[in-house]
Amino acid sequence: MGNSPKYEHVIQERWCKGCNVCVALCPKNVLSLSNGKAIAERPADCIGCLLCEMRCPDFAIEVQGKTEKTNNVEAG
Repeated sequence: MGNSPKYEHVIQERWCKGCNVCVALCPKNVLSLSNGKAIAERPADCIGCLLCEMRCPDFAIEVQGKTEKTNNVEAG
């Protein structure tokens, strides 16, 4: 299927208190808790809804869109 992540999850581990809000709200079950901190376990499934980022009470997560690098070839 070749499903590469379209979004990157930047999680500030020092800010995350492991409250589980982001995990519970993610409609695609991308996030989980590991050692009491949020991690992006399945980043390829992310749809970029930003619910995790908007609802994190500690501002510990940021979702960034990844840009695909393409080769621009001029038609000649």
